[in-house]
Amino acid sequence: MKHSPRISFFKKPIALGVAAALAASITPSVNAAIFELGDFEITFDSTFSLGTSIRVENRDWANHVSKPNNVNNGFDFSSYHPAFNPVPSGADVWNGEGKYSSNSDNANLNFDAGDAFSTIFKGTHELDIRRDNMGVFIRGLYFYDFEMSDEDRAWTNTLTGRTEDSCRDSIAEEQVCSDFRILDAFFYGDFDIGEMPFSIRVGQQVISWGESTLIPHGISELNPVDIARLRAPGAELKEAFIPFGAVWGSLGVTENFNIEAFYQYDWEKTVIPAAGSYFAGNDFAGDGGHFNNVQLNFASNPDMDLDYLIGNLNGLGDALRSGDPAVAAAAAQIYLAHGTKLTLKAPGNESLVRPDNGGQYGLRLSWFLPELNDSEISLYYMNYHSRRPFFSGVVADFTAPAIGADLAFIAQNQINYDNYADLRGFSKVELDYPEDIQLYAFSFNTTVGATAVAGEVSYRQDEPLQIDDVELLFAAMPQQLANAGIRPDLNGISQMDIFAPGERAEGFILSDTLQAQVTLTHLFGPMMGADQVTGLLEVGGVNINDMPDQDVLRLNGPGTARNGGIAGIEGLELAVQDGVETNPFPDEFSWGYRALLKLDFNNVFAGINVSPRIVFSHDVEGITPDPLFMFIEDRKSVAFSLDFDYQNRWSGSFGYNAFFGGVGTTNILEDRDFISFSVKYSI
Repeated sequence: MKHSPRISFFKKPIALGVAAALAASITPSVNAAIFELGDFEITFDSTFSLGTSIRVENRDWANHVSKPNNVNNGFDFSSYHPAFNPVPSGADVWNGEGKYSSNSDNANLNFDAGDAFSTIFKGTHELDIRRDNMGVFIRGLYFYDFEMSDEDRAWTNTLTGRTEDSCRDSIAEEQVCSDFRILDAFFYGDFDIGEMPFSIRVGQQVISWGESTLIPHGISELNPVDIARLRAPGAELKEAFIPFGAVWGSLGVTENFNIEAFYQYDWEKTVIPAAGSYFAGNDFAGDGGHFNNVQLNFASNPDMDLDYLIGNLNGLGDALRSGDPAVAAAAAQIYLAHGTKLTLKAPGNESLVRPDNGGQYGLRLSWFLPELNDSEISLYYMNYHSRRPFFSGVVADFTAPAIGADLAFIAQNQINYDNYADLRGFSKVELDYPEDIQLYAFSFNTTVGATAVAGEVSYRQDEPLQIDDVELLFAAMPQQLANAGIRPDLNGISQMDIFAPGERAEGFILSDTLQAQVTLTHLFGPMMGADQVTGLLEVGGVNINDMPDQDVLRLNGPGTARNGGIAGIEGLELAVQDGVETNPFPDEFSWGYRALLKLDFNNVFAGINVSPRIVFSHDVEGITPDPLFMFIEDRKSVAFSLDFDYQNRWSGSFGYNAFFGGVGTTNILEDRDFISFSVKYSI
């Protein structure tokens, strides 16, 4: 069992009942093995799980697959070469069906309706060794995904003839294919300082602050999340939250006043889905995405992956070494035909701009107010580094000296996975994690009759927000053609500043944000034949206080494959991107709600408990800028599950998840409904 520190507050029975009802809907109880060894009490929990998730909806080829990858267009890229034979032409491709970006459709293409996208066995073990008031807690996880590790994907790249293998990259393999990892690992102790109870934890841990249940980006944002583990069949929250190295302490100053504080000494990032996995919203950002490159030119050319690029560059090197003067004369144009169509990403963690480990800390002051219906209120302050990635990068250098140096390098060396990112004639994307986000927050929880009421308000100072990635790519490539004098008509094409060739461009702005949400949870008691019925409603919204005007700078949102217009050089967008973006860009304010209904039927037959549950999510108004990933106007989803439990040892679950709604094509999961099955055994 996980160590729980002593607290000086005592919640009312209704609050404890609500917590128990919701917790039971997330993870079943387990029977721990408890034994003593001298003065030590040792507790060991184990849970084994087998589950699978299956896609049940066909692709929406017109709205969620790029034009060159859309089979309905019938394009033949078998003889395509960006310099020698760019056929089909960009104009022909643009006339086809599909979206204007091929950087976000691999996950959709890789799995047909009826395909499993995860079939996973996993084990979770928890060890608690305690002596008197001190102890050590360790949690470990291992898993093997048979589908991702052993099966082929549905889609074959029509240019290269290759299928995507998410396990090819060693880091991505650990995210979605197989891994053994230590999660929590900390020392804990409970002491008394005078009359004041004091608890401390040191090590890898999760810190549970805030009152949010279903809406993200609240006070609990300090805990990074492994999205692949969160989405896996049979997932439990304790497997998805990524513990980080920290010192945490709690002091009960009085019976009704408590102080908590932490210092984080080991930064951890949120792990976004690996490239090509089912929930990946992007083909290059996740681990393994460097093999796909970033495709430029708004889907007017086929997906040119890294192996294809390396092969072409080595072919150019062979031709240069042959001494053919015709090749030497055309080499720069051949090379530019690649550099103007692709942005590169360095392998592994080389593309990460890591923040410092230290300089992250927080304080929480909590009051228990018996005179206000046993309410609890808390004030928070935190300084932390972003857990979510932002696209930044190094712009291309198309000047004659840079191109000449690259061609000389290509002529003298074989291009490979170790040196391709050194070429100056390609722009490079980086994943930035800005430092020193400051959070000021307030939370409360209370009860009104049989209803638990909780909420939080959080104000962030200097929170980073992603600039529209098209503006960043414009600054990185076409603007550099203008800087080099090759295409002066492209000067000023981006809303961003003009960067010098080879300069680093930060892809985010800093803005203050305000977020608020409230959660109502009600125990209805026995009804509809159930022994207990629990309902939850959570409503939240976020405001971007310093939101720039879209005519000045657009921020990034889902489905915005093209920019919203090129100020001062109107008409150029027709030639560059076949028009302007029709999907809306992010808004200053956005809000939505989540509703949950859970029924518990005890001892339905032979001691088996059954709990159906449904969660409805609705993003009502506005689009939140990336990477907050909160609200996308009119987006809706329904998650239904039917959970079974037998003697707190055996449990099973069936789930159906449906995604629908969204303005335009902003809901990228709209065509990816799926079902899940899982069975667990706990000892």
